[in-house]
Amino acid sequence: MTTHVLTIGVPVDDLHERRLGAVAAAAGRLGAPPATEPSGPPATAVDLLRALAGTGRIAVSAADETAGPWTLSYVPSAAALSAVATGRAPSWGARVDAKQQKALRRSRGALIRLPFADPETGGPGGGALSTFTTDWSPFTAACAAVVHPDHEALAGTEVRQRPYFSGRFVHHPLHGDLLPVWVADWARPEFGTGAVIVNPAHSAADLEFARAVGLPVRFGLAEREPGADPAGWPVPPVVRSGVAVRAGSRVDGLSYEAAMQVYLDDLTAAGHAEPAESVSLGRIPLAVLTADPGGELRWAPALRARSLTEAAEGVPVVVDAAPLLDAVAGYAAGRRTLVAASEAVAGDLLWLRLLALDLEVAHPPVAVLPVARVGSAQGVEEQWLTGALLVAGRTDETVSVKAQLGDQVARIAADHAAAAGAAGAPEEAESKHAVKLREALAAADFPAAFGTVATLAKAVRRGGAIGASERAAFLEALHVLLGLPLPEDAAAVPVSPPRV
Repeated sequence: MTTHVLTIGVPVDDLHERRLGAVAAAAGRLGAPPATEPSGPPATAVDLLRALAGTGRIAVSAADETAGPWTLSYVPSAAALSAVATGRAPSWGARVDAKQQKALRRSRGALIRLPFADPETGGPGGGALSTFTTDWSPFTAACAAVVHPDHEALAGTEVRQRPYFSGRFVHHPLHGDLLPVWVADWARPEFGTGAVIVNPAHSAADLEFARAVGLPVRFGLAEREPGADPAGWPVPPVVRSGVAVRAGSRVDGLSYEAAMQVYLDDLTAAGHAEPAESVSLGRIPLAVLTADPGGELRWAPALRARSLTEAAEGVPVVVDAAPLLDAVAGYAAGRRTLVAASEAVAGDLLWLRLLALDLEVAHPPVAVLPVARVGSAQGVEEQWLTGALLVAGRTDETVSVKAQLGDQVARIAADHAAAAGAAGAPEEAESKHAVKLREALAAADFPAAFGTVATLAKAVRRGGAIGASERAAFLEALHVLLGLPLPEDAAAVPVSPPRV
């Protein structure tokens, strides 16, 4: 296979696999793209993992965190997700863009920053913990924050058995109270920012956590303002109901919706928050690390992903890279034509695109060619099946191949020798058939190219003269579509590689 073509995704059956191979081979025969210097990090599995770990994009999981094996998964950045979701990222083709945007999960809410406290004085310490929430109506009663064990806030510390108090505090941005920052596995890096505001009186999950670790349960919403009478005390969790309580005279008594707006206005005015949309896709494994005395990489379980970026003693491990990580390495090494199973457009191809953004791979793909499955292929001779699958329809359309198309491919292939042995008639300018044929190939529109080839083949078959440009384009097309030999004198006008 030509090295500038990268195939992504798993075919659904043998015919789909054959069609994928046909498209990849044809794209390879179109010619390599202009040389480009590799951009971003070195294209090796370990170096790519290190680059991702250095920007906080790696999450670690293991059934046994001391002995492994350890799975390293990729979590896309908010910037990469937003770039694809909003169309700010360079286009990979309108159809691919639309399908990938549809695959992303979106939530409307607010980004709220909790300023870190100085560990010595308790005053402002610089920096802030960013959190995303869809319900901040009881925010005044928040009592803690929780981060996932690979969060950047834990840099310089060792991760231990969870849950545990990190030793750090943040300020509540509405009133300055100090909130402890805990570490727990239920805070997921792929959702929001990977940091969560804990409000036990107003969330069943938070209430369970508070009871397990001993956090206070404070109320910011209730059916009415509580007093000394136990009969009027609220019972947790109170979720999106009631009125604001203990929030100050300006807010007390407001509905939870009105309280949300007041809090957001105050936080935004002070620079602590803004309305935001969270875009998520989840996480995907990139590699598995297994303890091995012969391993060249060192893994420190307490440092987790920071083992890849910090010099530390650890367990020698070997790296088993997932196919997606190998694909990223190939893509980062230079411009590629990407041929993908249609099912992979919103899967591995989308993950590859996000990885390229997070790794700052500057060059776009030469072309992205989704390949749909094959409905059926009946009565086609084996020799001509691959060519028939290629030209039966647009690559992203499901096709069914019949015997008549196979017979037509066979007849046109037989015209190759006659065209190769004849000299094209002199022309003052390139013919419209030649232009049309080269444009179809340049767009990777293989069915359209085959249609023009069929028109020229009739002239060849009748023994009529075809122009020099038509002959060259005809032979070039048979080379691209069917893999037939390209005479040296027909290769003088190369066909450009397909375009996105």
